Amino acid sequence: MKEGEQISIFAVFQTLKAKTVRLLDPVFQAEGLTPLQARMLLHLSRKDATVGDISEMTNMGQANASSLCKKLEREGFLTRRRSCPDRRVVTLSLTPKGREAMAHIQGKLDRYLALIAARPEAEREELIRGLRTVEHALDYLFEQTKGEQNPC
Repeated sequence: MKEGEQISIFAVFQTLKAKTVRLLDPVFQAEGLTPLQARMLLHLSRKDATVGDISEMTNMGQANASSLCKKLEREGFLTRRRSCPDRRVVTLSLTPKGREAMAHIQGKLDRYLALIAARPEAEREELIRGLRTVEHALDYLFEQTKGEQNPC
């Protein structure tokens, strides 16, 4: 790969990230959530999870994930309950406030999806192919650098 292509790929990733933040952050902020908190609650809206599940999903340490969950519990978005057989296991569930926040967020995301669905079919298919290609490239990079503290 030529040097100009490397810079170009990096610039595209940065631009995609910036535009995603610009589009989604206001949606999350309207519910009093950060993007990471919203991602956690989205996961919990699909199924209850443990702190360990959240730690793995967010790529953060168990102690940090636990702190984040405690904060969301204090703010009324989720409940934490200890497992009967193993008191060390904490199961997380959305509260009505958490479900309501996720419903508002999902409504906005559904509107975005409807706007994309209104685009011509060929454009939508190209978008999906491109996103899957980027996802596979990132998966490959993560797999190839797994365990490295500094992949560069």
